[in-house]
Amino acid sequence: MTDYQAMLALIRGRRSVREFTDRPVERADIERMVEAARWAPSNHNRQGWKFLVFQDRAALRSLADAVRAAVTSRLGRCGRLPPEEAARMVHYATLFAEAPCAVLVLHKRSVAIGREVLEGLDRPELVSGEPLSAAMAVQNLLLAAHCLGLGACVATAPLLAAEVWRDQADLPAGFEPTCVVAVGHPRRQPPPPVRKPLEQILELR
Repeated sequence: MTDYQAMLALIRGRRSVREFTDRPVERADIERMVEAARWAPSNHNRQGWKFLVFQDRAALRSLADAVRAAVTSRLGRCGRLPPEEAARMVHYATLFAEAPCAVLVLHKRSVAIGREVLEGLDRPELVSGEPLSAAMAVQNLLLAAHCLGLGACVATAPLLAAEVWRDQADLPAGFEPTCVVAVGHPRRQPPPPVRKPLEQILELR
């Protein structure tokens, strides 16, 4: 029997965790998280996602160094960004290296006919179902991590250095990065976030 209150308690209890202990994430827990992720809905049930898991700390630091250099260079070309804001973006872009486990989530690139159909749209990535499918899988992964006593945080800032991931992570052909999920045993439990009330976000028409 479905228990809405239990489900809501699980969702409400999840936090974005950015501070981790050094304790490694067990392979069995990684497999459990991805098992939950693969049951997410996907565009035409294509399941156009992959999950590349990095656990070697030296490799993560190397990736973070390359991402830091690429993002710093990109932000420097902008010119108008306040230094403190640029530093914060670099911090979030490299935060994954602080976790014992980082999951690079990928979505399948649209096939040629799909790109042709999307040509000319203002925001084709919002119409393509592949990034959205991967995002729904990530939510399943986050909830599974929470159930397993793990903490996790989703980051898209690392993709400001998309070329680093393409060059260093040996991406599967036909796939693009969607986000990076830092996973580990939480050093502390963040406080509950403030949420907007229903009246501000719900419109019945």
